[in-house]
Amino acid sequence: MHKKRTIKIISRIILVLLVLVALTLLGAQLLAKDAIANFLKTKLPPHIQLAYEDIDVNVLTGTTKLNTIDLNIGISDSIRPRASAKIEALEVVGLGYWQFLFNKKITLTNINVDKPVLKYYLKGKEDKATKSKNDSIGLKKSIHIDRINIKNGSVTLFKNPEDSVAMKLDSVFFEMDEVVTDRNRINSKIPVAYSDVKFNGNSLYADLGPYEALNVNEIHLDQGHLRVTDLKLKSKYSKTKLSAHLRKEHDYIDLKIPQVDFDEIAFGYADAKYWVRTGKGTLQGPNLEMYRDKLVADDLERKKMYSEAIRKLPIQLDVPEIQIQDGAITYSERVNRETTPGKIVFGDVNAKILHIQNVPERKEKTSVAARALLMGEAPITLNWSFDSKNTRDAFLASGTVKSFNSKNINPFLESNLRVRAKGEIQELYFTISGDAVSSAGDMKMKYEDFEFSVLKKDRLRINKVLTAIGRIFVNDGSNTDENGYRYGGIEAERDPTKSFFNYLWLNVNDGLTSTIIGNGKNKRRKN
Repeated sequence: MHKKRTIKIISRIILVLLVLVALTLLGAQLLAKDAIANFLKTKLPPHIQLAYEDIDVNVLTGTTKLNTIDLNIGISDSIRPRASAKIEALEVVGLGYWQFLFNKKITLTNINVDKPVLKYYLKGKEDKATKSKNDSIGLKKSIHIDRINIKNGSVTLFKNPEDSVAMKLDSVFFEMDEVVTDRNRINSKIPVAYSDVKFNGNSLYADLGPYEALNVNEIHLDQGHLRVTDLKLKSKYSKTKLSAHLRKEHDYIDLKIPQVDFDEIAFGYADAKYWVRTGKGTLQGPNLEMYRDKLVADDLERKKMYSEAIRKLPIQLDVPEIQIQDGAITYSERVNRETTPGKIVFGDVNAKILHIQNVPERKEKTSVAARALLMGEAPITLNWSFDSKNTRDAFLASGTVKSFNSKNINPFLESNLRVRAKGEIQELYFTISGDAVSSAGDMKMKYEDFEFSVLKKDRLRINKVLTAIGRIFVNDGSNTDENGYRYGGIEAERDPTKSFFNYLWLNVNDGLTSTIIGNGKNKRRKN
């Protein structure tokens, strides 16, 4: 009897305790919900406006979930908007109470963001003046989050509130692990540290300026490996319409790359500069078409050598290797209104580019080893190297052309130079060394039955007088050394308003002229 009574008393005590715990949890739940709601209502800065449909709180699991969120962020001391976001649901999971109460640390298991639609307005010129100390974040506790998850989002960047889209990306999935920040890091250039990032986005559009736009089908980043598929960089206008928009020369561009891969992508900020480094990169099947309307006024701005451009990048860059596989390049020029622009075509383009870097302590030179088929049939090679840290912009280049029938390039020569070529270049070799001012080198050729015909202005008939005069000076390839070669020297001065490849062509052109018109002897050879 006494035993039964004891059990009954214990049962009632347990029941009372359970009721008390339930009431305590219910009270804590209500207090927590009210506290969070009050914080979001009263503690956010005045330039941040937040609305939501409802809020769910689970004290036992440390979970808070907001549904149907509408967020607007302005600029401090300005009426201009900075960003807005509509989010289907935001869930914070696994708040560590002990760390929060006793160690001044916020620990979370997950932050899950479902279907965010973000709009961001890029800074205007006046934003620097409106920036104030209030824009900094005063973080009293350090934060550690096991994982941040963003599912099926979209991002749109606008040039300003009234202007067009600068960038848009859909179907964004983002995952960041072991995210850490504190009062010092939160206001730095990279406000968090993390262990790994996974990212996927579709249908990227980026406005690259008044004339070009970039489109990408998919971007995928996982464990440092980046893959970009169906990249297209193209002029916004057709060739004819582009010329109508230009005041000075600007190339029409149509670049397609089916797949781009980079290993070991990493980035950071140190010594007041962002840095980016990668492993090996591969461009598969790039196809580039370029067109230049020479009837438009020349662009007389100074052009940087590639070494200077890399040296003066606003970021520190370190890319050990890029391979170009199975590419194609087509270049054409319009030099008069009467004829169709001729084309130069490079097929089966393969190249290896090593050490694209501007790291001060690194000594490796940037080098390019490329091969292709000129006009689809003649094998050509180019080897080119330079040191981006060399302020003279010194470079070394060499190349070869073999088994080239000159008639294949006649459409380009007739349209652009008003000449017609005949004969075969069996072998051509050149070597050039130079800097940003001048260059020198040598060339040797083996060719036969080579001659030029100068055309009349209609480019249909031969100017017999000029052609006859030219043939007096041009050797047809019969006056050679015992191995069948003729030799020439190279001297050229760079036009700083032209590109490096124009400079390279000036060198090759001078070598061709010297080899074909000169005495053809090897000046290095001892008598």
